Amino acid sequence: MKRLLPAAAFFPMALILPVAALLFSCASAPQPVLTQELVIPADFAGVVHAGGTRTQKEYAYLDHLGVSWILHTFNWDSIEPEPGEWDFLYYDALVEKANAAGIKVLGILAYDTWWIHADRETHKYIPPEHIPGFLNYVRKTVSHYQGKVDAWCIWNEPNFVFWKGTKAEYLELARQTADAVREADSEVTLISGAFNRGIFGLPEDYIRGLFESGAMEKVDAVAFHPYELNPGRTAKLYDRFKHIVDDYGFGDKIWITEVGYPTGGWYPTRVTEKKFPAYVVKTFVNLAVRGSQKILWYQLFDPNKRVRKDSEDFFGLTRSRRDYTSKGAEAFRLCAAYLSGAAYYPEKPLRDGVPNSLQSFYFEGSGGGALILWNDGPGSKTLQLTLPGTGHIRHDPVSGNSLAISAQIDIKAGSMPVFITWQGGNETPCVIQ
Repeated sequence: MKRLLPAAAFFPMALILPVAALLFSCASAPQPVLTQELVIPADFAGVVHAGGTRTQKEYAYLDHLGVSWILHTFNWDSIEPEPGEWDFLYYDALVEKANAAGIKVLGILAYDTWWIHADRETHKYIPPEHIPGFLNYVRKTVSHYQGKVDAWCIWNEPNFVFWKGTKAEYLELARQTADAVREADSEVTLISGAFNRGIFGLPEDYIRGLFESGAMEKVDAVAFHPYELNPGRTAKLYDRFKHIVDDYGFGDKIWITEVGYPTGGWYPTRVTEKKFPAYVVKTFVNLAVRGSQKILWYQLFDPNKRVRKDSEDFFGLTRSRRDYTSKGAEAFRLCAAYLSGAAYYPEKPLRDGVPNSLQSFYFEGSGGGALILWNDGPGSKTLQLTLPGTGHIRHDPVSGNSLAISAQIDIKAGSMPVFITWQGGNETPCVIQ
């Protein structure tokens, strides 16, 4: 779906907050304090708006990247363009192609249709008298895709420009929509929320209202879009969100259904292409070790345009669907391959004389281990690594190239993550400065 307004909810912020203060804020995030291992779901990694070309080329590329989920909005105005006239053809083709490829589909139930408004325009709003019509669309859509769409999310970023009504009206719509989904399919995974940071910060009253209104009683997980200026701030924002929803028993039921950074345009969240692969790895790692159940990256392609000015034109993991040139896709692939289904061990690796600015994360999968390191301080740190197992490989998050290394090696860790994997071995890796 073409997004008409910024996904990251920052476009007015330059007028409200001092951008310079934001841009020079600390980029590091403390590693979460955990006392036991954390197992990352096997279907951890997904991409927003992927699979839309429905071509073999794109699905081969999604397989190369290790994508488990794709997200698409099942717009009411597309499915019921006229009252009582139902058209599922576009989404049927999309869902059938994803099912055949073994990729799960997360569908967004959202938005209005022109014929419920007097001016015959859409407004991202369902007037109370038209809620029954929206619920009819929900039941029809969920029933039509029962067993084919793996999860549904109720609306998108209601605390921002995608809901024009009041908070109370949205909460009531969310509650009734959850009931309608369960009437149509009692087993499908159901998600609600999809909150973003918003203009004035995290919408805590909106988030708590969703739970306290009863709208989450039939819902399995809560969605969040932690758009921020850098991976460290993204992690801190996630921690704040998790602290809120943990009060309602959802701290371990958070799906990141959008996250990303543009490599151009005018959003304060923009990052250079040179730094973008590092941002991808750091965001995945930081959110994985905090217990996020899914991460769906926004998005796969930069749009094919002659002139691109808006930051919305620069969120892609690749530069275009014409040539699939990676901007951060290989970094995504590494995370999908070595984090999905792995166990995170917070007490590993062993560290000796290593400064707090050096971030280190150890993951262990069925075939071996992965060690990811980077330095959040200035410059780089020279480290001595002692690694278990055999077949040690250092992976380049930019190109995706790999290089065989020895079990004992000196490396320099800077802002670009060092990503090392190996096979077998039960010993604990050691990092010494």
